[in-house]
Amino acid sequence: MKKASNQVLLICLTLGLTVVISWALFFKQAVEKDTVDINHFPKAIGAWHSMDLPITKDEFAILETKNAFVRLYTNSVDKSKIYLYLVYSQTNRKVAHPPEICYTGSGLTILEDVHDTIPVQYKNMTIEANRLRLSKGNFNQIAYYWFKVGDHFTSNYWKQQILIAFYTLLGRHPSSALVRVSANCVDNNVDKTIVNIKKFTNLITPELLLYLP
Repeated sequence: MKKASNQVLLICLTLGLTVVISWALFFKQAVEKDTVDINHFPKAIGAWHSMDLPITKDEFAILETKNAFVRLYTNSVDKSKIYLYLVYSQTNRKVAHPPEICYTGSGLTILEDVHDTIPVQYKNMTIEANRLRLSKGNFNQIAYYWFKVGDHFTSNYWKQQILIAFYTLLGRHPSSALVRVSANCVDNNVDKTIVNIKKFTNLITPELLLYLP
């Protein structure tokens, strides 16, 4: 009987210690602030120059961070335009979530939602991404998005969450980011739009790894 009582006491002490540690880690994460400001991401890359687009207070509230931006990059040579949307946090894994709900909530129709790859010359990388084809009236757009956890890119939201949890257990506390690159389909030319997005992504990938550590 005494042995059983000791075992129960040990279990209670272990559970109590676990609660204390978990609460401490949660509180620490809740009060920590990002030390990286992704708004320093280059506004000019190669022939591309950009302008910032506004994000509303309600949108920032949904994101749970102000470490985000939307930029319209314009190519000075062929005048093509691409939107770059970045959301980043070093402490809050909830900031990076699939954008489909936001798209449908704004009245867009998702005509296509498929997996695609983007070849990148830098370190011979291949980015696994999700490709959306969006429509609203006469408006058509192609959007690619993927997640970044530490040094890893993934198209899978749940894999992103698992990686964050895994690295956190190891004490590494990785950053989390959502990367979205999109462009309107000029003259409904989907293929050309996809090519332009992949070329732009190939160009900015080294910067993504540098400015989203």
